[in-house]
Amino acid sequence: MAVVPTDAPNSSVRLAGWRYPLAIGALSRVLTFVVVGTIGLIRRDPEQTVSSALLAPFGAWDGVWYQRIADYGYDPTVAHGNGVAFSPLYPMLVRYIHAYLSLSYLVAGVLVSTVCFFAAMIILYRVVENRSGTKIARRVVLLTAFFPTAYLFSSVYTESVYLLLTVSTFALLERRRLISSSLVGALAVLSRPTGILLAPSMGVRIWKDHDRRLSWRFVLCLVPLVLLPLAYVVFGAYLYYRTGNPFATQTAQAAGWGRGINVMLVLGLPIAVINGLIIGSHDLSRVMYIGDTLFAMTWGLLLLEGTIRRRLPSEYLIYGALAVLLPVLAGTYLALPRYGMGIFVVMWLAAIHVAARPRLERVLWVAMPLALVVTAVVSLGFDAYTP
Repeated sequence: MAVVPTDAPNSSVRLAGWRYPLAIGALSRVLTFVVVGTIGLIRRDPEQTVSSALLAPFGAWDGVWYQRIADYGYDPTVAHGNGVAFSPLYPMLVRYIHAYLSLSYLVAGVLVSTVCFFAAMIILYRVVENRSGTKIARRVVLLTAFFPTAYLFSSVYTESVYLLLTVSTFALLERRRLISSSLVGALAVLSRPTGILLAPSMGVRIWKDHDRRLSWRFVLCLVPLVLLPLAYVVFGAYLYYRTGNPFATQTAQAAGWGRGINVMLVLGLPIAVINGLIIGSHDLSRVMYIGDTLFAMTWGLLLLEGTIRRRLPSEYLIYGALAVLLPVLAGTYLALPRYGMGIFVVMWLAAIHVAARPRLERVLWVAMPLALVVTAVVSLGFDAYTP
């Protein structure tokens, strides 16, 4: 008679927690690689090999910058020194994989992004399932994996790494592993500036875990959070060493991309769609701006409704709100669809609404993959939209 291990049920549960996010992630990656690879073959240069053409679109847009940083570092003589506008963690990973596996920077970037995407799907599923149940967790994974700009999860972009690090920060925080959570949060800061916004959310969660009482133990638990701003300071110190300007990132963003603080854009968020319609109707070359403003409005409404109805714990809602507002404060709604896709809180809130509307969910099963294909073709095939 066979003896069943005592941990068999737990193993079965853990396997189930991996199976669904991996399956959905695999379906979205198959679709992504087929579509993007086709675009690459259609746009293939005569001297370009088939293998390089298949992956070439994944290195477009910001991907060019990350490959340059992986190759040259923050050399002020390269690309007018504007590479400092981009955070260091992702290109460091690409550079390491390039050297260790002898891959091109493009292939290394696609590999890093895709592997981190699958890891992020698993952890995201587990975090949401523990809070909201399996039904919501499945919808979150579906919405994230097939979001219109989800092809960027395999591009030479920071989306996958950032999503993995932010959701892992909260996963560790849920287990009260403050030091580990802070270390991962510090890495999130080095992957994208908005990672610093994890700190106030983590502080709120620690405050709640200490019964909302001010004590020496509470203060001591806050100490590891210093790692997040410290990561930002260390990068600034490095930039000072390389360029003589500790705020070189902000300077490059303003000089190269015209970005700076614009409070009025945040205050105008409730009328973002109207603003986008006006701009798009007067300038056909900027018609895609309507999409950016539409998603800006959508993220804002989801967070507002979620806060009023207390659909998620306050620490999640605080992070989500700040992570949406900071890019808008930079003076543009550009790339808000992409930023929102990586802010798992807004996708979580969207999943709650989808789960309550079966008809909408059936529509999304068709509409989301189709939107992913269309967005990839428009941005990578026709260069008509910058994600």
